[in-house]
Amino acid sequence: MACGGGQVPVSCSLCEEDSIIKWKCLNCDMLMCDKCKEKIHVKFKFAKDHKVVSIQEVGLNYKEIDFSNISCKIHTGQNYVLFCKTCDCLVCPLCISETHNGHGFVTIRERYEILVSKVKTKEKSIETNIFVLKKRKAEVNDVDKAELSKFESTMKKIKYQNVQLKKEVDQHTEKLETELIKKWDDLHRCTEKEEKDVSLLIGSLESKKSEVDEIIQSMEAETVFVDGFGLTKSKEETVASPCTKFDSIPIFLPGQITAYNIGLLENVCISGEIKVFKQFDTEILNVYAMTACSEDMFWITDFKVLQKVKIEGRKLKIIDQKEIKSWDMACSPSKDLLFADGGSILKQISEQTGEVTSTKFEVKGLRVSHVHVDQYGDVTVSAFSGEIVYPAVGRRVVIVMDESGKHDAVYEFDRRGKPIFTYVLNITRTINGNICVVDRLSADNSGRVVILSGDGDILNTFSGNTDKILFQPMRVFTTPSDHIIISNLNHSILYFLNNSGNYIGWKDTSNIGIIYPRSFCSTEAGHTYVGCVTHKNSRDIAKIYEIIIS
Repeated sequence: MACGGGQVPVSCSLCEEDSIIKWKCLNCDMLMCDKCKEKIHVKFKFAKDHKVVSIQEVGLNYKEIDFSNISCKIHTGQNYVLFCKTCDCLVCPLCISETHNGHGFVTIRERYEILVSKVKTKEKSIETNIFVLKKRKAEVNDVDKAELSKFESTMKKIKYQNVQLKKEVDQHTEKLETELIKKWDDLHRCTEKEEKDVSLLIGSLESKKSEVDEIIQSMEAETVFVDGFGLTKSKEETVASPCTKFDSIPIFLPGQITAYNIGLLENVCISGEIKVFKQFDTEILNVYAMTACSEDMFWITDFKVLQKVKIEGRKLKIIDQKEIKSWDMACSPSKDLLFADGGSILKQISEQTGEVTSTKFEVKGLRVSHVHVDQYGDVTVSAFSGEIVYPAVGRRVVIVMDESGKHDAVYEFDRRGKPIFTYVLNITRTINGNICVVDRLSADNSGRVVILSGDGDILNTFSGNTDKILFQPMRVFTTPSDHIIISNLNHSILYFLNNSGNYIGWKDTSNIGIIYPRSFCSTEAGHTYVGCVTHKNSRDIAKIYEIIIS
């Protein structure tokens, strides 16, 4: 970087020998070899305060740059002698006298060293950027490898699903064909028998008709009187309508092939990780149900007692308590509490007065068991008639009502006309409009989760992910991120589904201190809470946790 000048060999400034230059004293402006640095320079006055640096640090490598022969670009025969700070350029004597008189100047060496320093700073910046970009490149490569693995795994799952669906379709088709063949065989056997019986009857009647014709055509009066009298006295044979009732061959109702029953490509942003943010003690043994009516206010119940509690620091303060049976509850947009007490009408506790009244949400002839209120104010309830027995006897329905109590939709039968539910334990609705139902199937509390679309189609069912743990679903909850959480009876296990009911994963909450999680709620700001139950013979009080789901 001599700007056109040449380079000449330099020697040690102290010994003036052709030694290898290794050091420079910035204070003395001297180049030194190792020997002079250690033996001579240290004897200089104030040498201990001088700054001695390696020759590489000042950008020189054994050679000293000659600044005396840099030719002026403007004045022929002139060399640059100084650097003009005002104009930021090199100048010769004529430049100074003609243009730069009165400007600020520094030596060419000084400006050179400043420039080299800036270039080195730039070099470090470039090196830093190169390092960052190489790191980024490595990260991108890692992402590419990880995503390639996911791609291959997902492709295998899609192909496996294709094979399994084809297999299940073939099996189901074969079952339908076998069932249809049996129905036809039974029907054809009945029609053949009926046809044979009718043919015999026809033969018998044709024989008698022949006898009648002979009597009518007989020219002998005695024959007519004897045979005809006997014929008229014989029992009249009547031909009644056939009593055989044929079971008609059923028609085929094609099922709808949708993305839900084949599978979806979806970015799942939940890992199933749960962290406890806060813990609160209640004054009841079990929090079977809970709902948030504000950011720091909840209603909780153990089925027998309703409590309105407020968060104060790390404690819960009871604001209101009522000795009322409550199977389930939810807050309306006006913050009034709607609850089901097993009757045909939802009850309400006014947010303003605390008064208990009946609502316009009614299911005549049925008993309401559970309730959910969505963000639009629509009320979804489960209801039943008869006793809770297995298999079910009576009606089992899910009904969606608008704010006025009008029944917008009733879910009871599938496309084949068969009842969907055995006994509904809990319901929730996802943000995308699907209805998620916990359906208990037997007296051992085993069950499944049914996902319904808005038009009543069964999009999905989930019956657990392992045979080792009996799937005994109790309550379902839609998270602020529109995923579904399911609590399980007698286990500290939560299951995670997406809003279409596809399985994501599970979490054993006992590892983070949450024992027997049962109920859930979230606030408008997205804070999520889980209420727990206690062991049957325990005297512990139930706890509520504020959790963070990632």
